[in-house]
Amino acid sequence: MAEHSHPHADPPDTVGQILSAVCAVHCVTTPIFVAMAPAAASVLGGAHPVLLVLVIGVALWSFIPGFRCHHSKLVAALALSGVTLLAVAAFAVPNNFALETGLSLVGATVMMLAHWMNRKLLREAHAHPHAH
Repeated sequence: MAEHSHPHADPPDTVGQILSAVCAVHCVTTPIFVAMAPAAASVLGGAHPVLLVLVIGVALWSFIPGFRCHHSKLVAALALSGVTLLAVAAFAVPNNFALETGLSLVGATVMMLAHWMNRKLLREAHAHPHAH
């Protein structure tokens, strides 16, 4: 069982899923606030780099130990894809609000899926520690 030990299997994925959901809510609500108050664009739009740092921190906390346990290349690919989409949204398309929002929503969704799969595989590994 020690080889599959991941004492914090749920907290990082829970935090990651919550952070991804917050990101999705941010992406959906920001256009509403921007339409109502154009000055809010710089404040609300400037949150992406800060959120990205949090996403990367939680991703490292969650996916590195998870991968060491379940070795899922799919989870790793989803996590890397999600972070990449969020990074492109935060830094590569700053003047295209629609594209930035779309990439952020897709990235947040991919991250939620990656965290869900990571959690599922970790629970399976803990339930059947010698099934590998």
